[in-house]
Amino acid sequence: MSLEKIVDKIIEDAQTEARRIQEESEQKAQNIKENSREKASQEAQEILERAQKEGELEANRLVTQARMEKKIQLLSEKRKLIDEVLEKSLQKSLAQKKELKRKIILKEGEKEESLEKERLKEELRPRLENFIIKVLGL
Repeated sequence: MSLEKIVDKIIEDAQTEARRIQEESEQKAQNIKENSREKASQEAQEILERAQKEGELEANRLVTQARMEKKIQLLSEKRKLIDEVLEKSLQKSLAQKKELKRKIILKEGEKEESLEKERLKEELRPRLENFIIKVLGL
């Protein structure tokens, strides 16, 4: 074999090897690209699902908070009405009598004590609330 043929053979083998390496590299790059796309797609899907769950939780929290605020407001309005009823009834009582008194029955006998208007309202409020709940069937 002549030197020229040997050199041509070496060049041809090198070119063949270079093409094989290039094709192999292109295939690896393509595989990496596809894997990266799949991984990115999966991560995007996970992020989307997580965001959706967080959105649902936040929406539920806001609805619950709104309901709680509505109940608190309703209770506040009920208390105002109960206080108004108590105030009016106490005003009528005080218009007829000069002082509110409570009669306490003891073993030794009976005892009367003065009762402040605010204290009486605080004592009557739970009873009145329970009575209203019972009457309305709540």
